[in-house]
Amino acid sequence: MKFKKLLIVTLSLLVVFSFSLGQSSSAMYKEAQKIFKSYRYEVEYADFQIKTYEEDGQKILQLLVILKSGRNRFDEALLVAFAATGAAIQKTETRIDRVSVVVKVQYKEEVSIAATADARDVLKLYDEKMEVSEFMGRLTWH
Repeated sequence: MKFKKLLIVTLSLLVVFSFSLGQSSSAMYKEAQKIFKSYRYEVEYADFQIKTYEEDGQKILQLLVILKSGRNRFDEALLVAFAATGAAIQKTETRIDRVSVVVKVQYKEEVSIAATADARDVLKLYDEKMEVSEFMGRLTWH
């Protein structure tokens, strides 16, 4: 009997947590879209996701953004994505630990360029408290 109660409570908490992540993801997407549209980048809702995973016994929330770019504008696309996510994190006050951006570049075949940044650095970049060159040097490239 206790097992059933524990299972029901656990499943209920999981549903509530999933719903709250979906709500915050939607609000963040709307905020980021304002910046993406001003730079003429189209990002679908499916390409703007919050992922959770365990690392060293801690739960990490990672925002993943995937966008497409021309081959001569991938660096701009990368910075716009980090700035847009910084705006979204700040304006929605969502707790995010890391931000990963994947830029798909169409050349002879599609090439992906991916980088991950600490969310605090993304916020500093958005608030103009960190230079772009310093930010780029702190990225983890994949």
